[in-house]
Amino acid sequence: MAAQSINALPKRAFYPCCANDIDEPRHLLAGLVEEIIYCDRHFPHGWTQPKSSSSLPDVRFIKRDIRDYIDRLPLIDVLFYRRDSTGEGGSRLYILGKQWLGRILPHFPDERGLIITDGSNRGSSIFKKMIRPSGYTRESWGCQFWPSPDQPWLETHRLYKIEMKRITAQSRVAVAPLPRY
Repeated sequence: MAAQSINALPKRAFYPCCANDIDEPRHLLAGLVEEIIYCDRHFPHGWTQPKSSSSLPDVRFIKRDIRDYIDRLPLIDVLFYRRDSTGEGGSRLYILGKQWLGRILPHFPDERGLIITDGSNRGSSIFKKMIRPSGYTRESWGCQFWPSPDQPWLETHRLYKIEMKRITAQSRVAVAPLPRY
């Protein structure tokens, strides 16, 4: 996936397994992205395409199972994911787990990616590691994650804002431990 300039537009968010959660994410992500790609197997109850607004992100709804769409995902800047479960009515997919997050990450830019989530369907300890103050480096994905110093939705919506960037050869050298003499 090609790297994206940090100021290039449009910036996109991806919200898999969104169910009927359409309006509030548009308000939460206003100013961060210009478009949100919602993806679910069914259209939300009473679905009508939201009107374009200069103050809210545009909406693109993909009526598909994420397993059939994930490889077609365009470049995204934000993964927004909440309120999913493995119970009845939930996706039963561990989007924040090894299998699915590992397939979503290649669609992020090299720097300044965001994951905004309540930790739904984590399926592993990855989420807990990403929100530790020291963050988390996953070498197999070539990515670093850390909690953003700015957490605007943690108190009001229990949503964590997690920053992400790829590990490059240059960044490996920058964080390599100093030799001991």
